[in-house]
Amino acid sequence: MNMRTMKKIFRIFLAYAACIAVTSCSDSFLDINAPSVSEQSFFTTENQANLALTGCYDILGWDDTNYFPFWLGDILGHDAYKGGEGPGDQPWIEPLLNFQYNAGNPGLPVPFQHYYFGVNRCNRVIDKVGAMTKEMIGDDKKAQVIAEARFLRGYYYFELVKIFGEVPLVDHLMKAGNYNLPKSSLAELWTFIENDFKAAADVLLEKGEQDVGRATKGAAQAFLCKAYIFEKKWPEALAMAEEVIQSGTYDLEANYEDNWKLDHENGIESVFEIQFTPSGTDAWGDDNEGNEFVIFTRSRNNGDGWGFNCPKQSFVDRFEAGDLRRDATIIDDGEVLWPGTDDETVADNQFSSCLDLYMGQKYQIPPSEWGLQSDDPNNWIVIRYAEVLLWAAEAAAHTGGDWQSYLQQVRDRVNMGPTPIADALQAVYHEREVELGMEGQRLWDIIRQGRGEEVLGGEGYVEGVNNYLPIPQSQLNFIDN
Repeated sequence: MNMRTMKKIFRIFLAYAACIAVTSCSDSFLDINAPSVSEQSFFTTENQANLALTGCYDILGWDDTNYFPFWLGDILGHDAYKGGEGPGDQPWIEPLLNFQYNAGNPGLPVPFQHYYFGVNRCNRVIDKVGAMTKEMIGDDKKAQVIAEARFLRGYYYFELVKIFGEVPLVDHLMKAGNYNLPKSSLAELWTFIENDFKAAADVLLEKGEQDVGRATKGAAQAFLCKAYIFEKKWPEALAMAEEVIQSGTYDLEANYEDNWKLDHENGIESVFEIQFTPSGTDAWGDDNEGNEFVIFTRSRNNGDGWGFNCPKQSFVDRFEAGDLRRDATIIDDGEVLWPGTDDETVADNQFSSCLDLYMGQKYQIPPSEWGLQSDDPNNWIVIRYAEVLLWAAEAAAHTGGDWQSYLQQVRDRVNMGPTPIADALQAVYHEREVELGMEGQRLWDIIRQGRGEEVLGGEGYVEGVNNYLPIPQSQLNFIDN
Protein backbone atom coordinates (compact mmCIF):
# COMPACT_ATOMS: atom_id res chain seq x y z
CA MET A 1 0.00 0.00 0.00
CA ASN A 2 1.52 3.33 -1.01
CA MET A 3 2.14 6.19 1.41
CA ARG A 4 -0.64 8.42 0.05
CA THR A 5 -3.23 5.72 0.76
CA MET A 6 -1.82 5.03 4.20
CA LYS A 7 -1.97 8.73 5.09
CA LYS A 8 -5.68 8.78 4.21
CA ILE A 9 -6.29 5.76 6.43
CA PHE A 10 -4.28 7.38 9.20
CA ARG A 11 -6.64 10.34 9.28
CA ILE A 12 -9.58 8.03 9.97
CA PHE A 13 -8.13 6.43 13.08
CA LEU A 14 -8.95 9.09 15.64
CA ALA A 15 -8.13 6.82 18.53
CA TYR A 16 -4.54 6.68 17.46
CA ALA A 17 -4.53 10.40 16.72
CA ALA A 18 -5.54 10.94 20.33
CA CYS A 19 -2.79 8.61 21.42
CA ILE A 20 -0.22 10.83 19.77
CA ALA A 21 -2.05 14.08 20.44
CA VAL A 22 -0.25 16.96 18.81
CA THR A 23 -1.63 20.43 18.33
CA SER A 24 -0.11 23.45 16.68
CA CYS A 25 -0.53 25.48 19.87
CA SER A 26 1.23 23.01 22.17
CA ASP A 27 3.59 24.55 24.72
CA SER A 28 6.04 21.67 24.48
CA PHE A 29 8.18 20.34 21.67
CA LEU A 30 7.40 16.86 23.03
CA ASP A 31 3.84 15.58 22.87
CA ILE A 32 2.61 13.37 25.68
CA ASN A 33 0.21 10.44 25.70
CA ALA A 34 -3.49 11.08 26.16
CA PRO A 35 -4.34 9.25 29.40
CA SER A 36 -7.61 7.89 28.00
CA VAL A 37 -5.84 5.69 25.43
CA SER A 38 -3.82 2.57 26.20
CA GLU A 39 -0.79 2.17 23.96
CA GLN A 40 -0.42 -1.42 25.15
CA SER A 41 -3.78 -2.27 23.60
CA PHE A 42 -2.92 -0.43 20.40
CA PHE A 43 0.49 -1.87 19.48
CA THR A 44 -0.66 -5.47 19.11
CA THR A 45 -0.88 -6.09 15.33
CA GLU A 46 1.16 -5.49 12.20
CA ASN A 47 -1.51 -3.16 10.83
CA GLN A 48 -1.37 -1.04 13.97
CA ALA A 49 2.42 -0.85 13.76
CA ASN A 50 2.13 0.28 10.16
CA LEU A 51 -0.48 2.89 11.07
CA ALA A 52 1.75 4.26 13.83
CA LEU A 53 4.60 4.46 11.32
CA THR A 54 2.34 6.39 8.95
CA GLY A 55 1.93 8.93 11.73
CA CYS A 56 5.70 9.45 11.58
CA TYR A 57 5.49 10.22 7.86
CA ASP A 58 2.42 12.42 8.31
CA ILE A 59 4.35 15.37 9.73
CA LEU A 60 6.38 15.67 6.53
CA GLY A 61 3.31 17.06 4.80
CA TRP A 62 2.00 19.41 7.46
CA ASP A 63 1.34 22.95 6.29
CA ASP A 64 4.02 25.31 7.59
CA THR A 65 6.49 22.40 7.61
CA ASN A 66 6.78 21.78 3.89
CA TYR A 67 7.21 25.40 2.80
CA PHE A 68 9.94 26.35 5.26
CA PRO A 69 12.66 25.29 2.79
CA PHE A 70 11.98 28.28 0.56
CA TRP A 71 11.29 30.73 3.42
CA LEU A 72 14.75 30.01 4.75
CA GLY A 73 16.73 28.54 1.86
CA ASP A 74 15.81 30.77 -1.08
CA ILE A 75 14.70 34.01 0.57
CA LEU A 76 17.31 34.22 3.34
CA GLY A 77 19.83 33.00 0.77
CA HIS A 78 18.85 36.13 -1.21
CA ASP A 79 18.13 34.25 -4.41
CA ALA A 80 14.56 35.52 -4.08
CA TYR A 81 12.57 38.42 -2.71
CA LYS A 82 10.08 37.55 -0.01
CA GLY A 83 7.21 38.76 -2.20
CA GLY A 84 3.64 38.45 -1.00
CA GLU A 85 1.41 41.44 -0.40
CA GLY A 86 4.21 43.49 1.14
CA PRO A 87 6.20 43.86 4.39
CA GLY A 88 3.09 43.21 6.48
CA ASP A 89 2.50 39.84 4.81
CA GLN A 90 4.36 37.19 6.84
CA PRO A 91 6.16 39.98 8.75
CA TRP A 92 8.22 37.58 10.84
CA ILE A 93 10.50 37.05 7.85
CA GLU A 94 11.45 40.75 7.54
CA PRO A 95 14.11 40.95 10.30
CA LEU A 96 15.64 37.67 9.15
CA LEU A 97 16.33 39.18 5.72
CA ASN A 98 19.01 41.33 7.38
CA PHE A 99 20.05 38.46 9.67
CA GLN A 100 18.59 40.15 12.73
CA TYR A 101 17.91 36.99 14.73
CA ASN A 102 15.73 37.08 17.83
CA ALA A 103 14.54 34.07 19.79
CA GLY A 104 11.16 35.76 20.18
CA ASN A 105 10.50 35.77 16.42
CA PRO A 106 7.02 34.21 16.05
CA GLY A 107 7.97 32.20 12.97
CA LEU A 108 10.69 30.13 14.65
CA PRO A 109 8.58 27.76 16.76
CA VAL A 110 6.99 26.18 13.68
CA PRO A 111 9.93 24.11 12.37
CA PHE A 112 11.27 23.52 15.88
CA GLN A 113 8.01 22.10 17.20
CA HIS A 114 7.03 20.21 14.07
CA TYR A 115 10.34 18.39 13.73
CA TYR A 116 10.29 17.44 17.41
CA PHE A 117 6.74 16.18 17.00
CA GLY A 118 8.22 13.93 14.31
CA VAL A 119 11.07 12.83 16.57
CA ASN A 120 8.64 11.88 19.33
CA ARG A 121 6.38 9.91 17.00
CA CYS A 122 9.41 8.03 15.69
CA ASN A 123 10.67 7.33 19.21
CA ARG A 124 7.25 5.92 20.07
CA VAL A 125 7.28 3.57 17.09
CA ILE A 126 10.85 2.43 17.75
CA ASP A 127 10.03 1.76 21.41
CA LYS A 128 6.58 0.22 21.11
CA VAL A 129 7.09 -1.81 17.94
CA GLY A 130 10.43 -2.96 19.31
CA ALA A 131 8.55 -4.50 22.25
CA MET A 132 5.99 -6.34 20.09
CA THR A 133 6.20 -10.14 20.11
CA LYS A 134 6.52 -12.46 17.11
CA GLU A 135 2.87 -13.35 17.48
CA MET A 136 1.99 -9.68 16.97
CA ILE A 137 4.36 -8.87 14.09
CA GLY A 138 6.81 -10.87 12.00
CA ASP A 139 10.54 -10.28 12.47
CA ASP A 140 11.09 -8.91 8.96
CA LYS A 141 8.16 -6.51 9.18
CA LYS A 142 9.23 -5.39 12.64
CA ALA A 143 12.74 -4.62 11.41
CA GLN A 144 11.31 -2.75 8.41
CA VAL A 145 9.01 -0.56 10.51
CA ILE A 146 11.77 0.33 12.97
CA ALA A 147 14.20 1.07 10.11
CA GLU A 148 11.72 3.47 8.50
CA ALA A 149 11.14 5.18 11.84
CA ARG A 150 14.90 5.57 12.31
CA PHE A 151 15.21 7.02 8.81
CA LEU A 152 12.52 9.58 9.58
CA ARG A 153 14.00 10.40 12.97
CA GLY A 154 17.34 10.97 11.26
CA TYR A 155 15.62 13.27 8.76
CA TYR A 156 13.86 15.30 11.46
CA TYR A 157 17.07 15.68 13.44
CA PHE A 158 19.00 16.62 10.31
CA GLU A 159 16.59 19.49 9.72
CA LEU A 160 16.75 20.58 13.36
CA VAL A 161 20.55 20.65 13.37
CA LYS A 162 20.73 22.35 9.98
CA ILE A 163 18.43 25.14 11.13
CA PHE A 164 19.10 25.46 14.87
CA GLY A 165 22.51 23.86 15.49
CA GLU A 166 22.85 22.47 19.01
CA VAL A 167 19.48 21.15 20.19
CA PRO A 168 18.34 18.61 22.82
CA LEU A 169 18.90 15.00 21.79
CA VAL A 170 15.91 12.82 22.61
CA ASP A 171 16.32 9.16 21.66
CA HIS A 172 13.55 7.66 23.81
CA LEU A 173 10.00 8.30 24.96
CA MET A 174 9.87 11.05 27.55
CA LYS A 175 7.88 10.97 30.76
CA ALA A 176 5.49 13.84 31.42
CA GLY A 177 7.22 16.74 33.14
CA ASN A 178 10.73 15.52 32.33
CA TYR A 179 11.44 18.09 29.63
CA ASN A 180 14.33 20.05 31.12
CA LEU A 181 16.92 18.76 28.67
CA PRO A 182 20.32 20.26 27.89
CA LYS A 183 21.46 20.94 24.37
CA SER A 184 23.71 18.29 22.86
CA SER A 185 26.91 19.09 21.00
CA LEU A 186 27.00 19.14 17.22
CA ALA A 187 29.36 16.17 17.30
CA GLU A 188 26.88 14.13 19.35
CA LEU A 189 23.98 15.12 17.13
CA TRP A 190 25.75 14.35 13.86
CA THR A 191 26.86 10.95 15.17
CA PHE A 192 23.27 10.20 16.16
CA ILE A 193 21.99 11.25 12.72
CA GLU A 194 24.64 9.14 10.98
CA ASN A 195 23.75 6.10 13.07
CA ASP A 196 20.04 6.40 12.30
CA PHE A 197 20.67 6.57 8.56
CA LYS A 198 23.21 3.72 8.70
CA ALA A 199 20.79 1.52 10.62
CA ALA A 200 18.02 2.35 8.16
CA ALA A 201 20.18 1.64 5.11
CA ASP A 202 21.12 -1.80 6.48
CA VAL A 203 17.48 -2.91 6.50
CA LEU A 204 15.46 -0.88 4.00
CA LEU A 205 14.62 -2.12 0.52
CA GLU A 206 15.72 -0.47 -2.70
CA LYS A 207 13.39 1.79 -4.65
CA GLY A 208 11.07 -0.38 -6.71
CA GLU A 209 11.02 -3.06 -4.01
CA GLN A 210 9.30 -0.76 -1.52
CA ASP A 211 5.88 0.93 -1.53
CA VAL A 212 5.88 4.30 -3.29
CA GLY A 213 6.60 7.15 -0.90
CA ARG A 214 8.29 5.11 1.80
CA ALA A 215 11.92 5.40 2.81
CA THR A 216 14.34 3.22 0.84
CA LYS A 217 17.90 2.02 1.13
CA GLY A 218 19.05 4.54 -1.47
CA ALA A 219 17.29 7.39 0.33
CA ALA A 220 18.98 6.47 3.62
CA GLN A 221 22.36 6.30 1.88
CA ALA A 222 21.75 9.65 0.19
CA PHE A 223 20.83 11.33 3.47
CA LEU A 224 23.91 9.80 5.09
CA CYS A 225 25.96 11.29 2.25
CA LYS A 226 24.28 14.65 2.88
CA ALA A 227 25.15 14.45 6.57
CA TYR A 228 28.79 13.76 5.65
CA ILE A 229 28.73 16.76 3.30
CA PHE A 230 27.53 19.05 6.10
CA GLU A 231 30.17 17.59 8.43
CA LYS A 232 32.87 18.04 5.78
CA LYS A 233 33.73 14.33 5.90
CA TRP A 234 34.74 14.33 2.26
CA PRO A 235 36.11 10.77 1.78
CA GLU A 236 33.05 9.31 3.49
CA ALA A 237 30.73 11.53 1.46
CA LEU A 238 32.35 10.47 -1.82
CA ALA A 239 32.18 6.78 -0.90
CA MET A 240 28.51 7.01 0.05
CA ALA A 241 27.58 9.01 -3.05
CA GLU A 242 29.29 6.39 -5.19
CA GLU A 243 27.29 3.63 -3.49
CA VAL A 244 24.07 5.36 -4.53
CA ILE A 245 25.40 6.00 -8.04
CA GLN A 246 26.68 2.46 -8.54
CA SER A 247 23.45 0.90 -7.31
CA GLY A 248 21.96 1.56 -10.75
CA THR A 249 18.64 2.44 -9.12
CA TYR A 250 18.59 6.09 -10.18
CA ASP A 251 19.26 8.16 -13.27
CA LEU A 252 18.63 11.68 -14.55
CA GLU A 253 15.31 12.46 -16.19
CA ALA A 254 15.90 12.93 -19.92
CA ASN A 255 14.22 16.34 -19.72
CA TYR A 256 15.13 18.50 -16.75
CA GLU A 257 11.69 20.10 -16.44
CA ASP A 258 9.96 16.71 -16.20
CA ASN A 259 11.06 16.44 -12.57
CA TRP A 260 8.19 18.76 -11.58
CA LYS A 261 5.42 17.32 -13.74
CA LEU A 262 2.71 15.30 -12.03
CA ASP A 263 3.11 12.37 -14.41
CA HIS A 264 6.80 12.06 -13.44
CA GLU A 265 6.37 12.02 -9.67
CA ASN A 266 8.49 9.37 -7.91
CA GLY A 267 10.37 9.05 -11.19
CA ILE A 268 13.82 7.75 -12.05
CA GLU A 269 15.58 10.84 -10.67
CA SER A 270 13.66 11.00 -7.39
CA VAL A 271 15.60 9.64 -4.42
CA PHE A 272 13.13 10.81 -1.79
CA GLU A 273 10.04 12.94 -2.08
CA ILE A 274 7.18 13.92 0.21
CA GLN A 275 3.81 12.67 -1.03
CA PHE A 276 0.87 15.03 -1.49
CA THR A 277 -2.60 14.58 -2.93
CA PRO A 278 -5.54 17.02 -3.28
CA SER A 279 -7.99 14.79 -1.45
CA GLY A 280 -8.05 16.31 2.02
CA THR A 281 -11.12 17.37 3.94
CA ASP A 282 -10.17 21.03 4.27
CA ALA A 283 -8.53 23.59 1.99
CA TRP A 284 -6.61 25.02 4.94
CA GLY A 285 -4.43 23.70 7.73
CA ASP A 286 -2.98 20.29 8.52
CA ASP A 287 -6.26 18.49 7.77
CA ASN A 288 -5.63 18.61 4.03
CA GLU A 289 -3.22 16.32 2.21
CA GLY A 290 -2.11 18.88 -0.37
CA ASN A 291 1.04 20.91 -0.88
CA GLU A 292 0.69 24.49 0.37
CA PHE A 293 4.03 25.54 -1.12
CA VAL A 294 2.55 25.77 -4.61
CA ILE A 295 -0.06 28.44 -3.91
CA PHE A 296 2.55 30.47 -2.02
CA THR A 297 4.69 30.71 -5.15
CA ARG A 298 2.08 31.36 -7.83
CA SER A 299 1.66 34.92 -9.11
CA ARG A 300 -0.70 37.19 -7.19
CA ASN A 301 -2.19 38.51 -10.40
CA ASN A 302 -3.31 35.71 -12.69
CA GLY A 303 -1.83 32.69 -10.93
CA ASP A 304 -4.43 32.61 -8.16
CA GLY A 305 -1.50 32.60 -5.76
CA TRP A 306 0.12 34.57 -2.98
CA GLY A 307 3.21 35.72 -4.88
CA PHE A 308 6.04 34.71 -2.56
CA ASN A 309 9.60 33.62 -3.40
CA CYS A 310 10.12 35.94 -6.38
CA PRO A 311 13.51 35.23 -8.03
CA LYS A 312 16.02 38.06 -8.06
CA GLN A 313 17.86 39.28 -11.15
CA SER A 314 21.15 38.34 -9.50
CA PHE A 315 20.00 34.72 -9.43
CA VAL A 316 18.70 34.73 -13.00
CA ASP A 317 22.01 36.15 -14.23
CA ARG A 318 23.92 33.08 -13.00
CA PHE A 319 22.60 30.91 -15.83
CA GLU A 320 24.98 30.55 -18.76
CA ALA A 321 23.72 31.37 -22.24
CA GLY A 322 21.74 28.47 -23.65
CA ASP A 323 21.21 26.73 -20.31
CA LEU A 324 17.82 25.00 -20.57
CA ARG A 325 17.47 25.12 -16.80
CA ARG A 326 16.90 28.85 -16.89
CA ASP A 327 13.46 28.62 -18.52
CA ALA A 328 12.57 25.54 -16.46
CA THR A 329 13.28 27.53 -13.28
CA ILE A 330 12.05 31.05 -14.11
CA ILE A 331 8.73 32.47 -15.33
CA ASP A 332 9.25 35.78 -17.14
CA ASP A 333 6.64 38.50 -17.04
CA GLY A 334 4.53 38.17 -20.20
CA GLU A 335 5.62 34.58 -20.86
CA VAL A 336 2.97 32.34 -22.42
CA LEU A 337 2.42 29.35 -20.16
CA TRP A 338 0.97 26.03 -21.38
CA PRO A 339 0.54 27.35 -24.94
CA GLY A 340 -1.98 25.69 -27.20
CA THR A 341 -4.00 24.19 -24.34
CA ASP A 342 -7.16 25.21 -22.51
CA ASP A 343 -4.83 26.32 -19.68
CA GLU A 344 -2.92 28.82 -21.83
CA THR A 345 -2.04 31.84 -19.69
CA VAL A 346 0.08 34.96 -20.15
CA ALA A 347 2.15 35.40 -16.98
CA ASP A 348 1.48 38.66 -15.15
CA ASN A 349 4.21 39.23 -12.56
CA GLN A 350 3.62 42.95 -12.20
CA PHE A 351 2.80 43.30 -8.54
CA SER A 352 4.63 45.55 -6.09
CA SER A 353 6.68 42.99 -4.17
CA CYS A 354 7.85 41.12 -7.30
CA LEU A 355 10.61 43.64 -7.86
CA ASP A 356 12.40 42.03 -10.81
CA LEU A 357 9.20 40.65 -12.40
CA TYR A 358 10.16 36.97 -12.15
CA MET A 359 8.28 34.07 -10.59
CA GLY A 360 9.49 30.53 -10.02
CA GLN A 361 8.61 27.85 -12.59
CA LYS A 362 9.31 24.67 -10.63
CA TYR A 363 6.22 23.08 -9.09
CA GLN A 364 3.93 25.21 -11.25
CA ILE A 365 1.28 23.10 -12.98
CA PRO A 366 -1.63 23.99 -15.32
CA PRO A 367 -4.72 25.45 -13.62
CA SER A 368 -6.73 22.37 -14.58
CA GLU A 369 -4.47 20.35 -12.26
CA TRP A 370 -4.66 22.70 -9.26
CA GLY A 371 -6.15 21.57 -6.00
CA LEU A 372 -8.43 23.56 -3.70
CA GLN A 373 -6.61 26.65 -2.34
CA SER A 374 -3.63 25.29 -0.36
CA ASP A 375 -4.43 21.69 -1.28
CA ASP A 376 -2.30 21.21 -4.42
CA PRO A 377 -1.24 17.76 -5.63
CA ASN A 378 2.48 18.29 -6.25
CA ASN A 379 4.94 16.13 -4.35
CA TRP A 380 7.93 17.89 -2.79
CA ILE A 381 11.24 16.45 -4.03
CA VAL A 382 13.69 16.35 -1.13
CA ILE A 383 16.65 14.71 -2.90
CA ARG A 384 17.18 14.27 -6.65
CA TYR A 385 19.82 12.04 -8.23
CA ALA A 386 21.37 15.15 -9.79
CA GLU A 387 22.21 16.35 -6.29
CA VAL A 388 23.88 13.03 -5.47
CA LEU A 389 26.10 13.53 -8.53
CA LEU A 390 26.91 17.06 -7.37
CA TRP A 391 27.74 15.80 -3.86
CA ALA A 392 30.12 13.32 -5.47
CA ALA A 393 31.67 16.15 -7.51
CA GLU A 394 32.07 18.35 -4.43
CA ALA A 395 33.59 15.57 -2.34
CA ALA A 396 35.91 14.59 -5.21
CA ALA A 397 37.01 18.22 -5.57
CA HIS A 398 37.98 18.24 -1.89
CA THR A 399 39.87 14.95 -2.13
CA GLY A 400 41.66 15.39 -5.45
CA GLY A 401 39.36 13.05 -7.34
CA ASP A 402 37.71 13.23 -10.76
CA TRP A 403 35.08 15.85 -9.97
CA GLN A 404 34.62 16.77 -13.65
CA SER A 405 33.03 13.45 -14.61
CA TYR A 406 30.26 13.78 -12.04
CA LEU A 407 29.69 17.43 -12.85
CA GLN A 408 29.56 16.82 -16.59
CA GLN A 409 26.79 14.24 -16.25
CA VAL A 410 24.60 16.97 -14.80
CA ARG A 411 25.56 19.44 -17.53
CA ASP A 412 25.18 16.91 -20.36
CA ARG A 413 21.51 16.48 -19.54
CA VAL A 414 20.87 20.13 -20.50
CA ASN A 415 23.30 20.15 -23.45
CA MET A 416 25.94 22.23 -21.69
CA GLY A 417 29.60 21.66 -22.51
CA PRO A 418 32.47 21.59 -20.01
CA THR A 419 32.20 24.16 -17.26
CA PRO A 420 33.99 27.43 -18.05
CA ILE A 421 35.04 27.75 -14.39
CA ALA A 422 38.56 26.47 -13.78
CA ASP A 423 38.47 26.25 -9.99
CA ALA A 424 36.95 22.92 -9.00
CA LEU A 425 34.98 24.06 -5.97
CA GLN A 426 33.74 27.24 -7.62
CA ALA A 427 32.57 25.15 -10.57
CA VAL A 428 30.64 22.82 -8.27
CA TYR A 429 29.17 25.72 -6.31
CA HIS A 430 27.97 27.34 -9.53
CA GLU A 431 26.45 24.12 -10.80
CA ARG A 432 24.52 23.65 -7.58
CA GLU A 433 23.19 27.21 -7.86
CA VAL A 434 21.68 26.66 -11.31
CA GLU A 435 20.77 22.96 -11.06
CA LEU A 436 19.03 23.30 -7.68
CA GLY A 437 17.87 26.91 -7.95
CA MET A 438 14.57 27.73 -6.22
CA GLU A 439 14.62 24.38 -4.41
CA GLY A 440 15.38 25.81 -0.97
CA GLN A 441 19.10 24.96 -0.94
CA ARG A 442 20.90 28.29 -1.29
CA LEU A 443 21.27 29.50 2.31
CA TRP A 444 22.40 26.14 3.63
CA ASP A 445 24.96 25.75 0.84
CA ILE A 446 26.49 29.16 1.52
CA ILE A 447 26.72 28.52 5.26
CA ARG A 448 28.17 25.01 5.12
CA GLN A 449 30.68 26.08 2.46
CA GLY A 450 31.98 28.77 4.82
CA ARG A 451 31.04 31.56 2.40
CA GLY A 452 28.45 33.32 4.53
CA GLU A 453 30.19 36.66 4.93
CA GLU A 454 31.60 36.54 1.39
CA VAL A 455 28.18 36.12 -0.23
CA LEU A 456 25.77 37.54 2.35
CA GLY A 457 27.92 39.93 4.36
CA GLY A 458 26.38 42.89 2.56
CA GLU A 459 22.97 41.76 3.81
CA GLY A 460 24.16 41.62 7.42
CA TYR A 461 25.38 38.03 7.78
CA VAL A 462 28.12 37.55 10.41
CA GLU A 463 30.06 34.29 10.58
CA GLY A 464 29.69 32.58 13.94
CA VAL A 465 26.58 34.63 14.73
CA ASN A 466 24.14 33.78 11.93
CA ASN A 467 25.12 30.19 11.15
CA TYR A 468 22.00 28.96 12.97
CA LEU A 469 18.64 30.37 13.95
CA PRO A 470 18.05 30.71 17.70
CA ILE A 471 15.99 28.15 19.56
CA PRO A 472 12.54 29.77 20.02
CA GLN A 473 12.12 31.68 23.28
CA SER A 474 8.85 29.87 24.01
CA GLN A 475 10.75 26.59 24.13
CA LEU A 476 13.59 28.03 26.22
CA ASN A 477 11.04 29.29 28.74
CA PHE A 478 9.33 25.92 28.86
CA ILE A 479 12.52 23.94 29.52
CA ASP A 480 14.27 26.53 31.72
CA ASN A 481 16.85 27.23 28.99
